[in-house]
Amino acid sequence: MKKIYIHTGDAGKKAALENICKTLKIEMHNIKGSDLNRTVAAICGVSVGKNGAHTAAPALYALPEILLFFGIDDSSLDSFLEAYNATGLESIKRKAVITPVNLNWTLYELAEALGKECQ
Repeated sequence: MKKIYIHTGDAGKKAALENICKTLKIEMHNIKGSDLNRTVAAICGVSVGKNGAHTAAPALYALPEILLFFGIDDSSLDSFLEAYNATGLESIKRKAVITPVNLNWTLYELAEALGKECQ
């Protein structure tokens, strides 16, 4: 099943994403700040075995806007991004395709790694 996981405070972006997902038959899920210390695998409902040690999110850390793609092939990803760009809305800077490597990271660790990539 094709899924995206989103965290945004922008109602316009959220509505646009819902419409795109409906059109492209992609399941959309919201991510909350309370998910920060959960692994990406747990958020996606995937079992990957032992996870090892993780860096906990600082107490006042605010989850940034983020978009995660799970189970989406390249063609569907391209269609999604093209449809989102056509909305004219500001890009979501922190986005990632879920991989076997980042499945073991916490949402906080992934958000921080994506933030470093954006710089």
